[in-house]
Amino acid sequence: MKRFTLLFVASAILAGCGTQSGLYDWEKDEIRQITDMTICYGGHSARNPYLWTPERFEKSVIYTDQNGQEHWFFDNMIMMELWTDDYEVTYSIANDGRYSSRKEHWQEQIDYWFDEEYGFAALDKCIADAAQRIGNPPSKRGIVFSLPDPVYFEHYSDAMKGLNMNTVYWGDIDGVALDFSKVDDRVKAYRWMIDAVRAGFAEADYEYIELIGFYVLSEELSTPGDFRYEYKEHDKTIKAAADYCHSLNEGFYWVPYAMAPGIEKGKDFGFDLVVMQPNYYWEGALWTWDQIEKTIKDNALGMELEFEGTHGEPLKSSILSRLSNGEANPYAEANKARFQEYLDNAKSRGIYGNTPFVLYTGTNALYELAVSEDAADKDMYHKLGRFIIENPLKQAK
Repeated sequence: MKRFTLLFVASAILAGCGTQSGLYDWEKDEIRQITDMTICYGGHSARNPYLWTPERFEKSVIYTDQNGQEHWFFDNMIMMELWTDDYEVTYSIANDGRYSSRKEHWQEQIDYWFDEEYGFAALDKCIADAAQRIGNPPSKRGIVFSLPDPVYFEHYSDAMKGLNMNTVYWGDIDGVALDFSKVDDRVKAYRWMIDAVRAGFAEADYEYIELIGFYVLSEELSTPGDFRYEYKEHDKTIKAAADYCHSLNEGFYWVPYAMAPGIEKGKDFGFDLVVMQPNYYWEGALWTWDQIEKTIKDNALGMELEFEGTHGEPLKSSILSRLSNGEANPYAEANKARFQEYLDNAKSRGIYGNTPFVLYTGTNALYELAVSEDAADKDMYHKLGRFIIENPLKQAK
């Protein structure tokens, strides 16, 4: 891969980003209203496939119906990763024995997506090719970039045992090493990442995609009185990052699991949209649909749709249809029925048409579903496609 460099970042920021207000051209518009997003994972070499090509992106950009007609599919995409290549380093706070990511790892995420051939460049080409066939999309496709957590300790799990309580590990900005025991330094790291990504988009000057905001990776957010709040202080760090994004007309987004700490305080943290993972699929009926509906409506949340290649089972197989040895996937029928529950409950409970949706499909399951020759897979693909493109919120834009 070709390495993306940030030599232009400081000069771009000092130059006022090309406008008198200090905003880039795309930031002169208001924060985008979201109807749908899909999550794209990338950067960890263990993911298969590793690279995002135009062909791979096409299945997120275009929905092809039963008659072969192509439609613009997802308006927006969230780009994220959870771990670095050795799995010993995490981009999010963890109590599972991993080290916290440092500046060099944050840079790796930037390099991955701003590659000259793959990542964002491939997405832009994919849209350009589709536009030649069906005309330009209604608007540029929006990109939401995930922000790694600036974790208090170098090794959070050890620190909770009184070991390795180092807080000066991340790296430096302008020659000064950051100390993550300080709220201000954690906020500085957030701002460094936000500005680096913004400068990357300004430099690349893509034709069909634009940056619309940032995503918080941690699925639990802490406020005073919460367990180990003093090591998180999300009401200070997350809120400061949100305020900075809003000063730039960039959106701020979060997709926590159902009933996660902080899920009912999204506005207090500064999020423009919080989308709940029902987690009804992954863990069974931990929460009833009545509880899910109430939480979504009471807090003006979006809803996530979830499936992946393994569909919650430890199978090394392609999407829902075949095991690695060619045998039928014994979980496919039940898993498809569970996904149908998502669609049915969203419609019957008045969530559909009134709230945005985010799609989670693991590493490559949307692509696998779209190209599958299995009849049941095709049926699921078309149900998903119609659900997204016919959403009244999307039709009203």
